[in-house]
Amino acid sequence: MKHLNASWRSPWQWLAVGIMAVHVRGLFIDVMEVDAAQYASIAMEMLQSGQWLQVQHRGADYLDKPPLLFWLSALSFAIFGLSNWAYKLPSLLAALLGVWSTYRFALLYYSPSVARHAAVILATSLGLILMTNDVRTDTLLLGFSTFAVWQLAAFAKTHRWHHWLLGFIAVGLAMLAKGPIGLVMPAFAVGSHMLLRNKVRQLLRWEWLAGLLIIGIILAPMCWGLWVQFDLHPEKWVNGRQGVSGLRFFFWEQSFGRITGENPWKNDASAFFFIHVYLWAFLPWSLLLPWALVRRGISLWRVRHLSSNHVWPEYYSLGGFVLTFIALSLSQYKLPHYIFITLPWAAVLVAAALRQGSDALLRWLTGIGAVVSILLGWVMVFWVFPESSYLMKLLLMGSTLLWGLATWRWAVRLNAKRAVLLGGAAACILGLALNFHFYPHLLSYQYTRRAVETARKIGFRAQDIVFFRVNHHSLDFYNGRILPRYDDPTDLLARVTQRNALGVITTPEGRVILEQAGAYVKQAVTLKHFHVAMLNGHFLNPTTRERVLQMFYLLIVEPSNSELKE
Repeated sequence: MKHLNASWRSPWQWLAVGIMAVHVRGLFIDVMEVDAAQYASIAMEMLQSGQWLQVQHRGADYLDKPPLLFWLSALSFAIFGLSNWAYKLPSLLAALLGVWSTYRFALLYYSPSVARHAAVILATSLGLILMTNDVRTDTLLLGFSTFAVWQLAAFAKTHRWHHWLLGFIAVGLAMLAKGPIGLVMPAFAVGSHMLLRNKVRQLLRWEWLAGLLIIGIILAPMCWGLWVQFDLHPEKWVNGRQGVSGLRFFFWEQSFGRITGENPWKNDASAFFFIHVYLWAFLPWSLLLPWALVRRGISLWRVRHLSSNHVWPEYYSLGGFVLTFIALSLSQYKLPHYIFITLPWAAVLVAAALRQGSDALLRWLTGIGAVVSILLGWVMVFWVFPESSYLMKLLLMGSTLLWGLATWRWAVRLNAKRAVLLGGAAACILGLALNFHFYPHLLSYQYTRRAVETARKIGFRAQDIVFFRVNHHSLDFYNGRILPRYDDPTDLLARVTQRNALGVITTPEGRVILEQAGAYVKQAVTLKHFHVAMLNGHFLNPTTRERVLQMFYLLIVEPSNSELKE
């Protein structure tokens, strides 16, 4: 009992509770358009159709992301039913696996305190908080790729076969999550360590090649599905093209094709795009990362050119971060979440460098990141959505006051432990504002769930709701059934005659077209909407928010001059 009481007096225990509360809260927030909502609806459709190897999206062939997220979420739906948390649960578990793997990897080469710091830094980074809420394939990729590097590093160090087996299984799962990057990143990490530690011969061991067989076994079901769905049917039109090979798309075009230009997806983002992404994605640790990279680089220079006796114990984290960062920066299509796979290795680099940092530098770098994080939380609660409850405002003010007192007490003698505790606590304050206040309010401006709930209150069943000249994935998901889409008003009016009455989701322009075609609109429910993944200053500013909201309608359309049957 004394040991239990002592453990709960530890600040690490309270920090862990805060971190878990933030991540678990993200499970219950609505899925966000476009990607997360699309993947949730695909998983729902997969479960309902029973087509597990040939992925369909709204009844059409789907060729973009590998199927692991769909498989795991569909399985979760089968067990727990359709819900936000059932969709996100597998990815949250994968994120926790990534945090645990970061800790265990660091234990192979550093002290327990450095390992703990690395795990906390990863768990409290803003990018990971976002990943366990706005769930995409990258959350699974991060978890399994980090686990793979940990196991392969353990195998290289101990030569125990279970590490070899688990490592290559994890590489296969990482590839099932998001393609060849699941192999490339671990290869960068392992290869860098072997080369920089003059262990090139270990790269030539037969076990590394044999591991490809394990990967092949893991990928076999997906490859069979791609072959049957696409390679055997060159006549199919896929993403505007015919003769598309599903296997070539997965192994080459989806990833390497973005560098060579063969992939049609291009946004021509700058090669420095991910640098400014890291400024917010790695909060509150952003400013510590350049310092950690400089320290590691100086050490490497001294070892190679000045015959220094100081050698860092591992270079997995350096290669896993730097080479992956460069490779992704060369892509012609970049989105912020693509770089999140490097977060575990950034965490290890920072944690390892913290043990040798000066107090003055730690105070400035940690303090700036922490203060920025807390200020962001205050802006969200007191300005962006000021209609928060008094309890939320009191929690934010109280936690900030406690953080300030701890900072004042520790600032003079700030060591690595205290820096991580203060930075982690600031991240929890930001996470509190995000997942308990900002995102619940933000997602209320996504009209889709409100549309389904309104239709249910009116009395419409899932099969009686349709789209007219629009479609949204989250509406499919919350409806529990893929909504038919109509572009021709004549076809929709024929359906109205057959079903007697329909709930029609459309735009103001769509309503005009339907009424001009002779539709009898008994009632029109106005639904205000904003594309919440595309935040801008006009929306965030409460005084200008109304100007950027879109308008959608839920129309109750009946046969002309008739009444809805009870």
